[in-house]
Amino acid sequence: MTTRTTAAIATSVPEPTGYDDDALDRLADLLAERLAVRLSGLAPARAEPLVDAAEIARLHGKTRSWVYEHAGELGAVRLGSGRRPRLGFSPVRVAAALEKVDEPAPVKLPQIAKPRRGRRRRSDRTPSGAELLRVGGPNSR
Repeated sequence: MTTRTTAAIATSVPEPTGYDDDALDRLADLLAERLAVRLSGLAPARAEPLVDAAEIARLHGKTRSWVYEHAGELGAVRLGSGRRPRLGFSPVRVAAALEKVDEPAPVKLPQIAKPRRGRRRRSDRTPSGAELLRVGGPNSR
């Protein structure tokens, strides 16, 4: 861009009126503080080192093949690209996933219906209410 074009762009943006630099600085500080509070829960304080499947298997008494079979449930992270990238595991995340499996939530069993006493009468009607035709036979009434 030329100096003339830059000057034209700079002058075409209206200057905010009624705000001084101190007020804008205070507003920026407040916004930065609020963003820091909101983002602090999203990102870990420090990156946790990832370990391989063999280490997870050793730590939790599993086989390496079991760890690979359950990699998705354990929160594996693909390291690299290609057909078969290496997998990295967070020891804390794996421990939390295995804790959920070790202590499953109680399951409420459905109530068993009490058996009815007596014989059920044959219905003379269909579910839609139409009358059934009687066909003669040895068991007909």
